Amino acid sequence: MVVKINLIANYGLHASSLTLITQKLFLELGKIMNKQKSFTIAATMYSSAGVGDVNQHYDCVSIPNMGGYNFPPKSTTSSKNLFIGIVGIDEVVLGRKVFRTEKDWKRYRPIIDTEVKKWKKHIEKINRVHTSTVSDKEQIIDYLKVPEEKIDVIPYGVDHNVFKPSKDKRVTRKKICSKFYVKDIPYFVHVSETNWARKNTIRLFEAFKKAKSAGIPHNLMVIGRNEPLIHKKAQEIPGIVMCGYVKEEDMIEMIQGADALLLPSIHEGFGLPLVECMSCGIPAITSNVFSPPEIVKDGGLLADPYSTSDITERIIEFVKNKKLQEDLSKHALERSLDFSWMKTAEELLKLFQENTENELDNDFDADYDLAAYRTLVTVCQIHPHLKNQTRQDLLEMNYAKIINWAVTVGLEDGYVKDYLIPLTKWLEEHYK
Repeated sequence: MVVKINLIANYGLHASSLTLITQKLFLELGKIMNKQKSFTIAATMYSSAGVGDVNQHYDCVSIPNMGGYNFPPKSTTSSKNLFIGIVGIDEVVLGRKVFRTEKDWKRYRPIIDTEVKKWKKHIEKINRVHTSTVSDKEQIIDYLKVPEEKIDVIPYGVDHNVFKPSKDKRVTRKKICSKFYVKDIPYFVHVSETNWARKNTIRLFEAFKKAKSAGIPHNLMVIGRNEPLIHKKAQEIPGIVMCGYVKEEDMIEMIQGADALLLPSIHEGFGLPLVECMSCGIPAITSNVFSPPEIVKDGGLLADPYSTSDITERIIEFVKNKKLQEDLSKHALERSLDFSWMKTAEELLKLFQENTENELDNDFDADYDLAAYRTLVTVCQIHPHLKNQTRQDLLEMNYAKIINWAVTVGLEDGYVKDYLIPLTKWLEEHYK
C-alpha cells in the first residue's frame, strides 16, 4: 500500500520562514521515501493548487505552511484527506498590535474576519490540523474553533550541521565586526524584517538604549530588510547596526559570534531564530508570552514584551553575570537537540499515514514517476523564465526533452537539487 501525498508549497518567498519550513520538510520526507517506498510525495505550487486534476491523483493533500489565519483554497477542500499546517495566528489573536499602521489594520481586518468565519463554518473539510507548539494549538482552538481532537503538535526543526557553535567565538566575532565596519566589541543579534511590529523592534530599541545608558558595552546587530522608520529609529541610538539582508553564511557567523539573541516579540508562532541560535549555543532574551517560553525553556531569559524596563533589566542582568551567560549557553545547546527536521518529517508522515483513507494497492515505481513529473511541473512554475520553453513538453509528457532540460539546466538550481525530492533521483534514473 503506497500513500500518495501532494505537498502544496509556497516556494520563492524571499527570506520567508514559511518557505524554509516547506523546503526542509520536502527534503527530509524525500529521504524517507527513497528508503521506505511506502509513500510518494510530489510538490505543487500553492498558486496553482486547483489546476487540472492535481488533487484527484493523491490520497492526501498537505499544505504545511498556510501561515496565519488563511483558510485553505477551495480547490484543495475537495480532497478527502486534507492536512493543514498553521504557523501562528497572531493577526487574529492580537489584531491591530501586530500591524505597522492603522491603514494596514483597516485593510486586512475584513479579510481576517472573513477567513476566520470560513474556519468556523467549514472545518469539517479538513482532516487534521498540525501546528508547532502547544501555545499555537490553544490559540487555534480558541480563535478558529478547530476541535482539539483534530489538532496535532509537531515542532519544527533546525539543521544542526549548519547551525553549530563556532570553533573560536572571538575570531568569528572579529570577522563579523570587520565585515560590517564596526568596532570589535561584544554584540547581540535581532532578526526583524517588515514584520517589525510583531517582532517588537521599536520597543527593543528603546530598551537597548536604556541598557547602553546603564553602561553595557554591546552593539545590537539587526538582521533583515527594514523600512525607513526603523532605520531612522536606529540612527538615533548609538550601538545599533542595521545589517540589512544578510546571506545565509554571514547570518550563521553573525549568530555564532553573538552573546545572545534579542527577540522580545509580542507574538511568535514557533520562532525559528530561537532554535537556530540555541543550536549555536547562543541563548535568547525573549518574550514571556505565547511560544517562546515553550521553545527556549531554560536556554534563555524571559521578559514582558510590553515593558521596556523589563526588557532592559533582562539585558543588564545577562551582561553583568558571566556565570549566567555560561549556564544559559549550555542549556540552549542542550535544548536545541530536541529539534530536528528529520524528526518533524517523521512525525508528519506518521500523521499522514495514520489518518489517510486509502483503498487502492498502488505501484510504487509508477507513483514515484508521477510524483516526480508533477514536481517538475512545479519547478517550471517557480521559474517563469523556464515555463514557456518547457510548457509544451510538459503537456505532452515528452520525457526525453524534459529530462534533457532538467539534467543540463534544472539540476544546477538549488531548489531543484536540494529540495525537490524525488525529482533529482527520478531524473538521474531516467536519464541513464
